[in-house]
Amino acid sequence: MTASPAGELAVEPAGGQGVRLGGEEVLRVEDLAVHFPIRSGLRRRQVGAVRAVDGVSFSLAAGETLGLVGESGCGKSTTALAIMGLVRASAGRILFRGEDILSCTRAQLRQIRRQVQIVFQDPQGSLNPRMTVERIVGEALEIHGLADRRAIRARVAELLGLVGLAPEHANRYPHQFSGGQLQRIGIARALALDPHVLVLDEPVSALDVSIQAQIVTLLQRLQEELGLAYLFISHDLSVVRHISDRVAVMYLGRIVEIGAASGVYGTPTHPYTQSLLSAVPVPDPAAVQRRTRILLQGDIPSPSAPPSGCRFRTRCWKAEDRCAEEVPDLVDRCACDQPSACHFAEVAGAR
Repeated sequence: MTASPAGELAVEPAGGQGVRLGGEEVLRVEDLAVHFPIRSGLRRRQVGAVRAVDGVSFSLAAGETLGLVGESGCGKSTTALAIMGLVRASAGRILFRGEDILSCTRAQLRQIRRQVQIVFQDPQGSLNPRMTVERIVGEALEIHGLADRRAIRARVAELLGLVGLAPEHANRYPHQFSGGQLQRIGIARALALDPHVLVLDEPVSALDVSIQAQIVTLLQRLQEELGLAYLFISHDLSVVRHISDRVAVMYLGRIVEIGAASGVYGTPTHPYTQSLLSAVPVPDPAAVQRRTRILLQGDIPSPSAPPSGCRFRTRCWKAEDRCAEEVPDLVDRCACDQPSACHFAEVAGAR
């Protein structure tokens, strides 16, 4: 994986790395909704709600990487936080190996949290500046009572080596590291409890392109060695394309298209997906001349007052009266194993 002169990330495709598609399902999200109340007046009565996530469903298999993409504010990170229990879900189910996280007891949830861990976007902000790396990485082991002080020290050294850091780094503080090193520490912390699933919330967006390449390569190697499942959240379509087995595209709180990465990128069927891909920079000037850029009109509607029917209709060049009246189901309309939430879905360039 390298950075091209044009600044675009170039990595080896995900296919063939470790345990891939067809594994046991480890995570399933069904009709997940996260609504934040809008309150007004002296009595703080609820007058509306921000529908940050509004009916999201997907599954994740062991050893698989599912990329979740979309514009800023579409609900990607809120979905991640809901899965981790860091924000309260308003509706739906989140199942880990068939067990609904949202209905678990405190003791059951404690066990599940060992198996599902998160890596945050900002490595500087997600690490306690007052704690040494040894305490940061080993804290989860101490909280869960899995090891004594000597065993924690040995485990931390092992984890630092696994992510490409030296054992002597354990005695340093976060301010003594670069951004890429801090993200490696965050990954080591997430791996401390031997999880089955990692939720990666924009894990490389705060890093330079060359450092992004190193972190993505590290994640691919860890997945191959440990059989991890990744929910990889990003707005960078180039990164998602190379690390993901499947890709889900979100718009205004809902998934509008989902399928194999090769299909979503090669033959997108939803107008929103087509517009996103038309804006991805490519280093080949001839390819730039051949493709048609799709410019969307208008702004993204407010999640507190989404459009009726299809939420993308206010910016879609295919919109008709039906789009304002009927909510399109996420179904495979093009017989290409790519469910798309569009009444007029078609493979890009079919006409």
